[in-house]
Amino acid sequence: MTDTIARWKQHSHKALLLTGARQVGKSFVIRAFGREHYSSYVEINLLLDKDAARTLAGSTSAIDFINRVALLTAEPLVEHDTLIFVDEIQELPEIVTLIKALVEDGRYSYAFSGSMLGTEFKGVSSFPVGFVEHFIMRPLDFEEFCWAIGIGQDVLDRVRECVRCGRTVDGYLHEAFSKNFRSYVVAGGMPEVVQNYLDSGFALVETRGLQAQLVRQYATDIGKYAGSRALEVRRIYDQIPVQLEEDPHRFMLSSLRHGARYGQYNHDFLWLVNAGVGLMVQQATEAKSPLKRSEDASKFKLYQSDTGMLVSRCPQSTARAIYLDMKAPNLGGIYENVVAQELAARGIPLWYYQSGAVGEVDFLMEGRSGHVMPIEVKSGKKVRSHAALDRLLAVSGTSIREAVVLSRNNVSKEGPIWYLPWYAAYCLDEFTEREEGAFTFAPVVPE
Repeated sequence: MTDTIARWKQHSHKALLLTGARQVGKSFVIRAFGREHYSSYVEINLLLDKDAARTLAGSTSAIDFINRVALLTAEPLVEHDTLIFVDEIQELPEIVTLIKALVEDGRYSYAFSGSMLGTEFKGVSSFPVGFVEHFIMRPLDFEEFCWAIGIGQDVLDRVRECVRCGRTVDGYLHEAFSKNFRSYVVAGGMPEVVQNYLDSGFALVETRGLQAQLVRQYATDIGKYAGSRALEVRRIYDQIPVQLEEDPHRFMLSSLRHGARYGQYNHDFLWLVNAGVGLMVQQATEAKSPLKRSEDASKFKLYQSDTGMLVSRCPQSTARAIYLDMKAPNLGGIYENVVAQELAARGIPLWYYQSGAVGEVDFLMEGRSGHVMPIEVKSGKKVRSHAALDRLLAVSGTSIREAVVLSRNNVSKEGPIWYLPWYAAYCLDEFTEREEGAFTFAPVVPE
């Protein structure tokens, strides 16, 4: 995200808006960047500093806002070299109306951030078009987790090259990545939890407690920001781990209320997605590009935005089974959640496939050239048992030539099926960039 903000500073004259779920590190990254790259940095937190919130609430123009900021800080406001950072913007959404004027004034740079919890309902998302660069910050994905624990980019690139060229990953490297991936599934990517994992010497002793605190904070924020629909949103939030234990993993509306219809709850589901808490995977009934054309909005899967927080909401035996790589428990929903998180982190839209004739395929990924790549996620022993995927590949008129199966196994290929290890999910964007058939498989047996 630091690189993204650096590009914003270099190339954009707009205000910066950074949103995302609570505690993903939004404030930290802006604060660190502002102090390093500007001669003057001013930070105002509208949630923690009520006097500041009251002071800014009455701003009527750009110059009035600037004057009020100047009276709130001892920092000098250096023209063309000051970053004014307003945090927790959802607490004072009326400031939004001033952004156009502030950008046109042009004397200072502006960054705004806030938890997405409630921002859609409070109007924060309606920023003036053309005057805001909006970026979403998510929990650390697996590649970022590897950076944090000291795995070099050159090693990550070696795995990516194996995926790109279809070579098996060296045995020792495969084992190391598999173990780190299982730790990531349990620890997740929330910065505070990851930092604790590092500080404790890669111990998971305290991660579950920290995650439980975050789960409670999210529940509290739902009550604070979701207004009259708080009970409905909370009910959906509580159902996420329950629904992912069921088979199939599609969210069953009947779990909310007998006879429930999507139209009664659609805004509640979108609230959780816009809050950065949930990841919605829509059903596509045709495996043809564009997938959006056959989307059924009323049928979907709902995953949690962070794998560690999801696992913390499951019995402790689930975390143990993941860490020890036990094959007996049904962990399919957990591993699907990680893949959804990896795809979302790379900006890849989320769909799954379902039809009466074929059955269900976990994910569909749409490439830039329009080709569609089905993805199956396997948590058990029967890695090469995928009847729905085989039927989909046999359907005429889809132009699907290849598919991916993710499991604990090393890289291999049988016919049109690419078998990749779970940890290689961070490389799935390789399949969106290439043209159909651009990869060739050249297996290498490690020495």
